Amino acid sequence: FSRTMGNSSGPIVLPTLLLLLQNKSSPETSSCPASYEMTESATGHNSSRNHTLLQYDLRPGKIAAASMVWGVLWLVSIFGNSLVCVVIQRSRRTQSTTNYFVVSMACADLLISVASVPFLLLQFTYGRWMLGSVMCKLIHYVQHLTPGVQIYVLLSIAVDRFYTIVYPLSFKVSREKAKSMILASWLFGTVFASPALFFYGSNSDDHCNFFLPSSWEGATYGIIHLLWLFVIPCIFIILFYQKVIRYIWRIGTDGRTVRRTTNIVPRTKVKTIKMFLMLNFLFLLAWLPFYVVQLWHPQEADYRKSSLVFLAITCISFSASAAKPTLYSLYNANFRRGMKETFCMSAMKCYRSNAYTITTSSRIAKKNHV
Repeated sequence: FSRTMGNSSGPIVLPTLLLLLQNKSSPETSSCPASYEMTESATGHNSSRNHTLLQYDLRPGKIAAASMVWGVLWLVSIFGNSLVCVVIQRSRRTQSTTNYFVVSMACADLLISVASVPFLLLQFTYGRWMLGSVMCKLIHYVQHLTPGVQIYVLLSIAVDRFYTIVYPLSFKVSREKAKSMILASWLFGTVFASPALFFYGSNSDDHCNFFLPSSWEGATYGIIHLLWLFVIPCIFIILFYQKVIRYIWRIGTDGRTVRRTTNIVPRTKVKTIKMFLMLNFLFLLAWLPFYVVQLWHPQEADYRKSSLVFLAITCISFSASAAKPTLYSLYNANFRRGMKETFCMSAMKCYRSNAYTITTSSRIAKKNHV
């Protein structure tokens, strides 16, 4: 024993042997390092959780400004699109085939307003995702479903306007055909948006992904999604409206003068064409950044930059849902009349007054006839 102490390696070997003997003889003392590791891991977990609370690194002023903008857009979208559905359902003046497509678009806007926007705002407010991976998938699924449905509904409207104005006798979009076209639009949107359920989810940092993954699967789906739900329908929409515009307006030989043709096209239909042209332009301008950023976006790990980009494009795309009811009220006189009837203090009072006017006028006409 003294010889071992005298060696140069003695101060290292002896405590090691004693420690091994102690661990073999008393296993209870070996639990001390494990408890130390548990304490260390717990403190590390708490520190990581505190980090996730502020992982987006957004200032309170930016969050407050974004909350105010989103709140105003959300209220306008909910109120305006609900009013569109109520007015078209109650007013007989607005119950046309074209307005069936308008109601379908309003329902899609209400879907994204209720099922997507509030939860995304909650994510930015708390700096992390708290609703689990399933809700993350569903919310992004709705975000991909809504523009897909609306682009095919806009394509159906373009087909309806084309045959109504250019070829009114060869083909007519009846109510049954309009319902079938709307159902097909929702089915196409559902099918093309279904892969989003596999690409999105929440990770261990309590973060719901903003964009598609940077893998080849995500890039392939992003390209297919861009082509079939944006580019190809937009090309057909432009072609249909180009023929409609050429039919209504004739460009002179010098290419400068623009005159109406001799074809009898009612002013109401021309005004409706202008409204849908503005509606298509608004939709394309609002949703183009969303489709482009899904392919070219910052790294998902850079939470601050990716959150700012996603916040901006979501606000731009959601602004279209709030602006559509305003376009309907500006370009459609029947819709404005339906709004006045809806906003009456008592609907029965309005109907009674109209019925009283009709009956009194008919009685006066009978007396004059006699």
